[in-house]
Amino acid sequence: MGVAGAAVEARGLRLVRDGRRVLDGVDFEVFPGEVLAVIGPNGAGKTTLLECLVGLRRPDAGSVRHGGRALQALGDFARVFAFMPDDAPPPAEVSVATLLAHARRCGEAPPALAAELTDRLGLRPLVGARAGELSRGERRRVALFLALALERPVVVLDEPFGAFDPLQLLDILAVVRARASAGRAVVASVHQMTDAEKIADRVLLISAGRVVAFGTRAELGLRAGLPGAPLEETFLALLGGGGAGAPA
Repeated sequence: MGVAGAAVEARGLRLVRDGRRVLDGVDFEVFPGEVLAVIGPNGAGKTTLLECLVGLRRPDAGSVRHGGRALQALGDFARVFAFMPDDAPPPAEVSVATLLAHARRCGEAPPALAAELTDRLGLRPLVGARAGELSRGERRRVALFLALALERPVVVLDEPFGAFDPLQLLDILAVVRARASAGRAVVASVHQMTDAEKIADRVLLISAGRVVAFGTRAELGLRAGLPGAPLEETFLALLGGGGAGAPA
């Protein structure tokens, strides 16, 4: 049986590549209105997990479920997820105006939502530019629009925050938080523990493809024996003192 009210559930996800278990029995669920931060050391399997979640990779075992039903065909996944990959720049010659218009049309975003995202992501000054003329941070803002304007129950973001300076980041975090508050479930892999602390309702810590801990920041702190500690200290304690690598 599924978890009542969950927007999406991952159950027993396992993926083997070249004899190595990239994912090893990963379980979690995400609820509407919730932001789940996926954290872990380098090579933990975070991107692979997100790609399995949205249907871009087929796991060797396990399932992704929505509404109590296992998703099978790519079209099933496409109706549930909006996805922003870590680094997939648009064609250099395409204008920002064309990208935004395509997202509005295909994503079926209400005009008010599209206008709000355009303003809050600071995209109006960029509409006359081509994608190849954008900075990395500008490309990420466009990519966030493409994902957040898509009317799907679950938004999955792979490393969405790393391109922004601290001042820009405050605005970006607020935009993502607002989409969750509007009823979307958000799953984001997060590099910086301070970013995860600012936005996450719950945290999924994975290492070597396995779930180390899953819960609220307070629950993870209690499990690590460090109630009230910053997430980075909790992260290192749960991984055994940091020997498994730096946050990524």
